[in-house]
Amino acid sequence: MYDTHMHPDPTDIAVLDDALLRLRRLWSASRSPFVDDDGITAVDISSLIVVEACARGMDAGTEVVVGDVAELADVTASTASRLIDRAAQAGLLHRVGSTIDARRTALQLTPAGAELRERAVTARTAWLADQLQEWDPGEVTMFGTLLARFADGLAPAHESESPGSG
Repeated sequence: MYDTHMHPDPTDIAVLDDALLRLRRLWSASRSPFVDDDGITAVDISSLIVVEACARGMDAGTEVVVGDVAELADVTASTASRLIDRAAQAGLLHRVGSTIDARRTALQLTPAGAELRERAVTARTAWLADQLQEWDPGEVTMFGTLLARFADGLAPAHESESPGSG
């Protein structure tokens, strides 16, 4: 006997799988890329992720380190270090000595990094509002709640097997 409470309908899973594949556009190159202060140079998406990791930590009043960037970007610490180097070279953050552990380096946004984060949040939320303008407000709330629940339940890739590998 098929227990629908324990195992979702395969058709529903297929619909979700298709929707998630189509949502890859959210992580693809933007149609209106973010630019740095000169208005010419495109900002790399990885730098936006580094900036977001730093901003979230700073907003929470915690010291931001390489591991925080690695966690948000879902990459290894060595990859996160390279992403941080790129963001630092772009003038979006600087490294400071840790106040918690002298062996570590903390990351802090520069004014340019903080401004980029504000522009990114504004652009993302405006885009989402535009995409959801025809939805009932209750549907938007439910969608946000369910999507957050789904995201919260996902283990970072370095802690679990990748899809289709097991």
